[in-house]
Amino acid sequence: MEKELFQSTLLDKAKAANNNAPIDNLSDRTISEVVAMFLPSFADDANITDESWNIPVQMVKTLSGQLRHDTSLGINEFKAKYAEEQKPLNQKAIDDAVAAFKAQWEKDHPSQQQQQQQQQQQQQQQPDVAKLVAEQVAEQMKAITGENSEFGKLSKQFGDFLKMQEEQVKANAIENVRNQVKEYLIGRGVEDDDYALEITLEKLAIGENPDVAALKAKAEKDYEAIFKRMHKDDGAIPPFANGGGKGKISPIIQSHIDRAAQEAKDAQEYANSIQFAK
Repeated sequence: MEKELFQSTLLDKAKAANNNAPIDNLSDRTISEVVAMFLPSFADDANITDESWNIPVQMVKTLSGQLRHDTSLGINEFKAKYAEEQKPLNQKAIDDAVAAFKAQWEKDHPSQQQQQQQQQQQQQQQPDVAKLVAEQVAEQMKAITGENSEFGKLSKQFGDFLKMQEEQVKANAIENVRNQVKEYLIGRGVEDDDYALEITLEKLAIGENPDVAALKAKAEKDYEAIFKRMHKDDGAIPPFANGGGKGKISPIIQSHIDRAAQEAKDAQEYANSIQFAK
């Protein structure tokens, strides 16, 4: 069996065995490794049975489920761990800043009498203790949670991962709606390989929270317009136009058929008249 056929068949069977749940969360590398592992045993098509697929299908199903579980578990553990670790870090940063400032303050003001004298002489220049503490706390927090810190790097990686997952979910949702519209038009008599159908689906704008029924109606209208534009010379009619279906013949082609039939009829009558004259 060819590698491409084996891979596509394996993924289809794994999806079916997983109650049609998507298997596309596995990386290309993981799928390639599974294919490379089992492909040699599928070299002879005559020896392939339904049971032959059990082990590779189960492996793909298990890997997909485990990855989905690990991803969800990792996110929850990260949130819990971050919330738990952040509390002592914040408190420690504040305590350290206050202690450092207090030690410096006591060093600069060794006695109460000296402090009172300095307060009287430099009342307007008295430092804002709360402001100094806040600034030192901010510096400590920046070192802990800034972009260049380990936590900052981890946060960015986690954010990028969530963004990628969100984009993938949106892309899958749009593709699902597009497939629904395609199946609807095919059910109305449109051929699967119709180029007008391909153009219709490409120009179909699917936003957030799409109305599938409205999109189907718009796609049908767009398809009819595109089809007529493509067949303006032969006069062909869209499959579902005027209650028609597959096999609808354009007026131009029908006129050629009628003319040919009439010519055949005239030729037969002429032949019969010659035979009668004899």
